[in-house]
Amino acid sequence: MSLFQTPSPTPRQAAEGLPDIARVLVVEDQRFDRMRILRMCRALDLRTELTEASTLAGMVQQLGRQRFDLVLLDYHLPDGTGLQGVEMIREDFINRHAATVMITGTTETRIAGEALKLGFSDYVTKEELSARTLRRAMISALQKSGLVTGLESTGTAMRETHATLHRFSRECAGEIKPIVSRMMRQLREIKHGPPEASRSRVEELEASCDRLWSFLEDLQNFGDVAARPSVRPRSQAPRPPSPFTRRMN
Repeated sequence: MSLFQTPSPTPRQAAEGLPDIARVLVVEDQRFDRMRILRMCRALDLRTELTEASTLAGMVQQLGRQRFDLVLLDYHLPDGTGLQGVEMIREDFINRHAATVMITGTTETRIAGEALKLGFSDYVTKEELSARTLRRAMISALQKSGLVTGLESTGTAMRETHATLHRFSRECAGEIKPIVSRMMRQLREIKHGPPEASRSRVEELEASCDRLWSFLEDLQNFGDVAARPSVRPRSQAPRPPSPFTRRMN
């Protein structure tokens, strides 16, 4: 089912370098949560075309029917996980570059780290989910996806890529400040909290550091390519492991 919104892109949508129509696929098995996400998307100052699915199988069917700009993907689904789902998206010829955001009820830092490594642009826990956090995650994901698509498309003018990169760089402060704020809060909790809770707090801090590292890696990679406008971009090399990620014994 698709829910079509306003008849024209908003001025802010055009200024931020987003698609005229953001085609969004919401994959969530819990009807209450799915309706809540759809309602939030409809309330945003973005022109969107919303499609929904409740399983990975349903998601694959929708991927085969049209191209999506963004997939909002739940982690816990009846026939698999969001980590499996993002691999299916990357294997789809039409939608392999679609932006992906994980929306999950779990707070496990391991899952969040795996999501970022497998290609999710961002993740939002259902506890943190609001119109503000959803909009931030959607715009960031769409802009990152737009950069990748622009760099790999031989027909895309480099001046448009530079303009997109400039718009993306302006979002850096808005992206980094919440992460640093969370890290500072986690450090205070480690400092003043009970010793038995330190292990869990350290794991949360490591996940925040890994998220920040991943974001800065994206900026560096896009900046390196944009600095060489006369060179056709090669396929992206595997990202080096974050120094903040380690196993806890």
